[in-house]
Amino acid sequence: MAKDYPALASAIIEKVGGKDNIVSVAHCVTRLRFVLKDESKANDSEVKKVKGVIDVVHGNGQYQAVIGTDVEDAYDAAVAILGTGMVGGEVTVEKGNRNVFEKFSETISGIFFPFMGAFVAVGMLKAVLVLASSFIDGFSATGAYTILYAGADGFMRFLPFVLAITAAEKFKANRFVALAIVFPLLYPTIVSAQADGIALDFFGIPVTLVSYATSVIPPVIMAWLLAKMEGGLKKVMSKTVFSLFGYMVCIAVLVPVELIAVGPFFQFVGQLVADGILAVYNVAPVVAGMLFGGFWPVLIIFGAHAAFTPIVMNNFSTMGYDWISPLSWGCNFAMAGACLGVFLKTRNKNLKEVAGPNWVTALLAGVTEPAIYSVNLKFKRPFVIACVCSALGAVPIVISGLQRTAFIGVNLVTLPALMSFPGGWAVPITAGIGFIGSAVATYFFGFNDSMIDDPALLEDAE
Repeated sequence: MAKDYPALASAIIEKVGGKDNIVSVAHCVTRLRFVLKDESKANDSEVKKVKGVIDVVHGNGQYQAVIGTDVEDAYDAAVAILGTGMVGGEVTVEKGNRNVFEKFSETISGIFFPFMGAFVAVGMLKAVLVLASSFIDGFSATGAYTILYAGADGFMRFLPFVLAITAAEKFKANRFVALAIVFPLLYPTIVSAQADGIALDFFGIPVTLVSYATSVIPPVIMAWLLAKMEGGLKKVMSKTVFSLFGYMVCIAVLVPVELIAVGPFFQFVGQLVADGILAVYNVAPVVAGMLFGGFWPVLIIFGAHAAFTPIVMNNFSTMGYDWISPLSWGCNFAMAGACLGVFLKTRNKNLKEVAGPNWVTALLAGVTEPAIYSVNLKFKRPFVIACVCSALGAVPIVISGLQRTAFIGVNLVTLPALMSFPGGWAVPITAGIGFIGSAVATYFFGFNDSMIDDPALLEDAE
């Protein structure tokens, strides 16, 4: 039976303190995210009882109700109740109880999450084209390949423009002015000068030209600087004067700052960070890989995995591929396997109805949160087993030196595309360790029906 999303949204809103206690609402892949004026007014136990809610998570200054892959329907229903004035994750109330990491993680999510759907789509298209060119002789020389590859690669090549928009929205700057400031990074004259080694100066100040295609950090920094400068000018200029000269001053000042200082400096820093992480990793790669893979599920719980997004994007920018995120790929399969182990072992009808669709969702869609919160974490041992298998699954990735050249979702359906990456032979081994290992270990050692203590699961169970 389909969920009654208006009823679901209405019940959640009521139990988090009502409309008057909500500052804003947003959503990610599986969670309905509220910013509340007073989180003490939200009743966690009552929210968890709402039919359609898997769990409640506190993190990044947000009150998060885990819904599942159909969260967008719940979000639309919530917006219909709350009004469009509450759309988005921006916070307008004092949140002094958040630490620096929470603020950083929230900012990163706000900048990078809005375009992740498109990012995954173009990555998948690129992988399909690579596979097609491998099996179809001469396909890479056809016009069809050229046109489709432009669609797949163009997004990544002009990523600075995308980041200018999302960062400007996050920092509450004018996104079109942000684009005007970031456009010079990939302006044909500037790109040609960099490629040909032509020296440029700005009134005698030398300009160090570097390649900004796929650049990540500079456009974000420039959007932040624009927000600061825009706010400052509006304080000292009248509305009329600002409308005539304000944004012109911003562009005239920030474009030279961007090309003279910000761009070269953060391009250097980005390369330094990538080289530094790789150097540390090379000291004990297997141990480092296992630690990363094993703790990745824990990072997901706290929403801290978003903090690695800039590092991954920086690797794409500086090296053309990423080697860090593949270390976590065993997690998706491990969480699916652990949930399957519970599904096979339990005789509880209610638990089977919960575990059944969630292990399938994790395996086929790569969305693990429903399996984590509704089953694995609830019974603890399946979650721990999945963490161990996720750690073990990182070992083949380390040995193969896998290079992720496109951003593709990780699940059973995308397995062939993932295997097309350099070192991709390790992917099915990682998937097998995660999925089969977790399923078998959970079935024999990680779960039995005596562990069920949730009244909702025991009610009317066989």
